[in-house]
Amino acid sequence: MAAIVQVDKKFNLSLKNVKDSLNIQPHDTFSIQKVNTRTITLKKIKDVDPFIEGVKNPANLRNKKMPSLIQLEDDLWSA
Repeated sequence: MAAIVQVDKKFNLSLKNVKDSLNIQPHDTFSIQKVNTRTITLKKIKDVDPFIEGVKNPANLRNKKMPSLIQLEDDLWSA
């Protein structure tokens, strides 16, 4: 769905149509990039906490199965 935005006399943009069409929520982060003189891209950047990602996806390359949390804790404290 395309959202149409118009610049007013004070160079303000009303992004309500964009917000509604893209389901933008408070605290979402975006990267805006100029493609050419007539095109820009708006890309949503995923806010990721590295600690939470490390817990969800531990880097254990020795085996393919999911290690136990006790083994991970032992590995952490023995290093």
